[in-house]
Amino acid sequence: VSVMKKLLRAAACLAAAAALHTIAAAQTPAFILREENGLIAYYDCADGTWTQTGWPAAALPNGCDRAALRCGLPLYSREALTRALEDHCS
Repeated sequence: VSVMKKLLRAAACLAAAAALHTIAAAQTPAFILREENGLIAYYDCADGTWTQTGWPAAALPNGCDRAALRCGLPLYSREALTRALEDHCS
């Protein structure tokens, strides 16, 4: 895959993540899943703590997933967090 195609794919992924963030901005997320210090981690918005999963973000095969984690994925329930962790850390 050419560099240009990779850049276009990453830009599309970031645009999609930004659109989802805009739609969800009316609600306050319960958790935020993102890359912290090279690892997948999540922030608990209720108690203000970060939890590291120990899973490296670089291990994700999908560039769009890595790009979305750099931006942060808002999650609105414990169930959504569980699904996201299963998707990204298994």
